[in-house]
Amino acid sequence: MHAPTSIKGEHTPSPNNTQESSNVRQQFVVFALNMSWQLAVAVLVPVLAGVELDKLVGSTDTFVFIGLAIAAIGSALVLWRTMQAANRLPVPKLTAEQKRAIQKSYEEEDEEE
Repeated sequence: MHAPTSIKGEHTPSPNNTQESSNVRQQFVVFALNMSWQLAVAVLVPVLAGVELDKLVGSTDTFVFIGLAIAAIGSALVLWRTMQAANRLPVPKLTAEQKRAIQKSYEEEDEEE
């Protein structure tokens, strides 16, 4: 989402818009950190368990590959759950003035190209 721009192309965020963008950044950081530790667990636990099972049984990488398959499935589930949670977040509404300013900035960018 672009901040509204003035005629000169300088960003002129309103106080309310600044608050919303700060809140969006915080939510992004929370989602990124949450997804990071979940991915670490989803990958490391099955792979390390596979390594230890291979040592215990004396097989050659059989359980490591099984652990990798489980890790891939777990990673996909973590990503899917994170996307579902992110999609449930409310989308801030723009005023008509903000929409016009954004549209104008897009038009100016198109003219420059």
